[in-house]
Amino acid sequence: MKNHAFTLIELLVVVLIIGILAAIALPQYQKSVMRTRYASLKSLARSIANAEEVYYLANDKYSVDFDELDVDMPGNTIDCDFSTEDEAEIEAGRKKYRCYDWGKCYISNGDKYSEVNCSNSLIKMGYKIRFIHSVANPGKQLCVAYGSADANSLGAQVCKAETVRTTPSNTNAGENPYTSYWY
Repeated sequence: MKNHAFTLIELLVVVLIIGILAAIALPQYQKSVMRTRYASLKSLARSIANAEEVYYLANDKYSVDFDELDVDMPGNTIDCDFSTEDEAEIEAGRKKYRCYDWGKCYISNGDKYSEVNCSNSLIKMGYKIRFIHSVANPGKQLCVAYGSADANSLGAQVCKAETVRTTPSNTNAGENPYTSYWY
């Protein structure tokens, strides 16, 4: 009677091969998921920016109220926590936030530029676009990877691919680390 079982060495080789394949595939999968979520974040921010430009053409000014814009915001709204600087901007009527279970968006209207900024706390990335009729840097866009000042972090790699830039515009290794790329 012949034994048709696998040897321990054969099983170890198969497990090793599966482990190597998983080690190669998992980072690429994570990067693909981040790029997809970032693309939806960018699409939302652009929709808000386009609605702001339509509002500007009709009223000769930008709005700071999401309710005045013709754009649907996804997700469930939640209460926001703000920094002292943000609270001052909100009180002055120059910034308006909407917070969701996935992240937050804000519209900001300053003296030199107006912009929309959306960030996704699940992937720790953000996208900012300056409005076309802004005085400073009209139409400029920013990709931000939060949580690391390392230009080789997963979020920074997504920003590099998105912006086709090799060096970051800004990094902050302090209390709130980030890497950002203007384009």
